[in-house]
Amino acid sequence: MTTALGFAKQFPNLAAELGPDNLQRLLGSMSTLELPAHRKLIRDRMPVDSLYFLVEGHVSISVEENGRQISLGELGPGQWLGEVSVLSGEMLASSTVIARSPVKLLRLKHQAFEELMKQYPVISGVLLRELIDMLAERLRVSLAAGTAPIANAELEAAPKHGLLWALFGGNGG
Repeated sequence: MTTALGFAKQFPNLAAELGPDNLQRLLGSMSTLELPAHRKLIRDRMPVDSLYFLVEGHVSISVEENGRQISLGELGPGQWLGEVSVLSGEMLASSTVIARSPVKLLRLKHQAFEELMKQYPVISGVLLRELIDMLAERLRVSLAAGTAPIANAELEAAPKHGLLWALFGGNGG
């Protein structure tokens, strides 16, 4: 298990906002997952039951569209994965995530996430604020790069798959 100090190093804002007691509650709900390079963690449009916090290593993010892989970029330590499925309630991945190097992740199962949301209002508020900030930043980066569906005038497809899919799981970042 990652210590509070190790977590705070990679997720300083989250750790500071949670405070020591709530950080221990969050860490107590997580398990550690280590994967070798080139291992698939999440597959696009397949069931996913966890939110992941990337502690060490790098992963690549891609989607499959019309039989071809479209790279959306890479993420490193301090990033979250699986947030779209937990927020959308669909429990389906919006992208494929592959370890580019050996990775260490903290895994928070959706059920544990929901229990934390219900039982601890401070944890709930902090996690949701951090998730919103992270998603907003990813959208800003995608818009600046011209890769977000909004920038590509593809938002018309949003009702077919949902807004989060259109923003983060379609042809954009």
